[in-house]
Amino acid sequence: MKLIHAVALVAVTVMALPAVARAENRREYVNKYVLLIDSVNRTEAWVRVHFEDAGLCRMAHSIAQRHVEEARRMTPPPEFVAMHPHFLLVMENTERMLAAAAAGDRVAFRRYLRIIQDEQRMIAELLEANGIFMPGIEP
Repeated sequence: MKLIHAVALVAVTVMALPAVARAENRREYVNKYVLLIDSVNRTEAWVRVHFEDAGLCRMAHSIAQRHVEEARRMTPPPEFVAMHPHFLLVMENTERMLAAAAAGDRVAFRRYLRIIQDEQRMIAELLEANGIFMPGIEP
């Protein structure tokens, strides 16, 4: 009888593991997403005000390149699959926007900023349509 209980306990534990893994995957994805999007918004705001600081713009571009690499490695849980391509577009266009800043090209900077804002609006609409709340980082 104890063997049957032990087998049943193992079976229940093994069946529960994927659910736990999915929850951790979702939490990890959300945490990374929020951190990267917050960085996009804060970096854009700071660079826009300090556009003439070429060293700052180069550094911001370098950081954005790394952020794109990280975003590309992220695997969205099922509920985020529709918005993930828009998230990648935000990250990639942020890198381009900051490359334009490093080159001193205000016109290109503004063009990429508009694309980023459009993609962020699309993300917000997709999340709202699916009843998904994303936390923000308070200053």
